[in-house]
Amino acid sequence: MVTPNPTEEDLLVLYLAEPIDDALVARIEAAGGVAVDARNPYWNENGVTVEDPDGYRLVLSTRVWS
Repeated sequence: MVTPNPTEEDLLVLYLAEPIDDALVARIEAAGGVAVDARNPYWNENGVTVEDPDGYRLVLSTRVWS
């Protein structure tokens, strides 16, 4: 078995192009995620960062992928 070794910069970014629904974040937290401040302030200004139980981070971005 491989032991996870994530860093604060290991991000999966989903560009949702709309405000992040609080209910979505609540569902992720109910499944074991924890909302955290991103290391890069850009993600705090443009979305929500959630850390999973293994320490990997998901960013739900309000921006549009271009």
